[in-house]
Amino acid sequence: MTKSTPAKFRVIIVGAGPVGLYLAHALSRANVDYLVLEQHDSVIRYQGAGIVVYPQTIRLLDQIGLYGKAKDYVIGHTMTDLLAGNGQVIKSNPLWSVLEERHAYPFVCDSRAQLITLLYENLPGKETRIKTGAAVVDIEPHEKGVKVYLKDGSIEEGSIVIGIDGVYSKTRQIMKRLAQTPPDTWPMTAEYQGLYGRFHSNAGLNQGTFYQSRGSGIVVQLMVGEGRGHFAILRAIPPITEPKRYTSEDRDRLAEELADTMVAPGVHFKAIWELADKDTTAMVSQEEGYCDKWYHGRIALAGDAVHKVTSVTGMGVNMGINSAAALANELYRTLQSEPDPSTETVEDAFARYQQIRNPEAGSLHAIGKTQIRCVTWETWSYWVFDRFVNPWVGIGKVVELLGKLISSGQILEYVPFEDRKVQVPWVHTTDSYA
Repeated sequence: MTKSTPAKFRVIIVGAGPVGLYLAHALSRANVDYLVLEQHDSVIRYQGAGIVVYPQTIRLLDQIGLYGKAKDYVIGHTMTDLLAGNGQVIKSNPLWSVLEERHAYPFVCDSRAQLITLLYENLPGKETRIKTGAAVVDIEPHEKGVKVYLKDGSIEEGSIVIGIDGVYSKTRQIMKRLAQTPPDTWPMTAEYQGLYGRFHSNAGLNQGTFYQSRGSGIVVQLMVGEGRGHFAILRAIPPITEPKRYTSEDRDRLAEELADTMVAPGVHFKAIWELADKDTTAMVSQEEGYCDKWYHGRIALAGDAVHKVTSVTGMGVNMGINSAAALANELYRTLQSEPDPSTETVEDAFARYQQIRNPEAGSLHAIGKTQIRCVTWETWSYWVFDRFVNPWVGIGKVVELLGKLISSGQILEYVPFEDRKVQVPWVHTTDSYA
């Protein structure tokens, strides 16, 4: 049975994306009061990229009772790599099926909006716990809590603020101003741009297959389900450090430039573009960056606000949700021992949270930076490896590497949960916290 926490302790979550909404679920299960602030007028917006939810993250959804609904989305079974220039298949294997068998959960693919919808519609008390049209302009910390000033002139008060408001996080900007910290080692910089969308047909492609075609300066990914699919195209650009907005004209121009790119055997991108839902297709910069410190005083960061990689590995939302679980554990444990924690106690909890997540997040950030440059053949050595060495890397080696990542997934220590039978034991279980 989860112990109650004092109602006067209130968490302000900035950002109602997948990570912010998962943290809301985690706090709800801990009986911790919270409010989610979303700057847009609606939480659910059907625009942007498809996502890949890894087995360890599906397990976290299972723990809060959402696996039955999540598993009905696009399920990946086969991964096929090919060349963007001529469509030649260089590698194909049942990687995702093998990993599902070992870890008892599948890789689930669908739109980011679909995951948000799942988390939002099943959030208890969402009508009073989420405030839309609530853009943060400033945060004022004091001895016992924080005041959050909104663009509409209103003020929300709480005990702590968790900024999960994206790569150009306003919370991070405010936190850094308050902390007067030096610049991060890896500031948010975009060296790639992406075109993301969905198409309402399987386009004659194999259902349950993840296609990835690569070439000089470009990588294309397709997730194909039953009668629908998602595409993502990333290409190299000169580095930019400021937010950039792309128009529908920019989007259409890029799609035309990429029309003859091979995205699957015998299929050019123009065939996918003809089937695409243009209204929800997005062209965005693909930033990369990593914050040296994730907290200050009563403010902490999670998700893309603190560590960002391109979408090529599909790890962004998974890193964020697992970080949210680790943060929820630290808050729960802290409140059990000190119901009205001091700023020093809060900072200690935030420090443990970063210490727990930093090794994995830092490693995945480095892997992501290398992966995007490898599959887009940024250098001669990357081209040689990806074109001639990678096709000979056996599935066993990949399963071993990904298996370590999956099996080390987080769990909410205070939510009773009986794990499914697995071939590879989980590092973190509810029993390990007993």
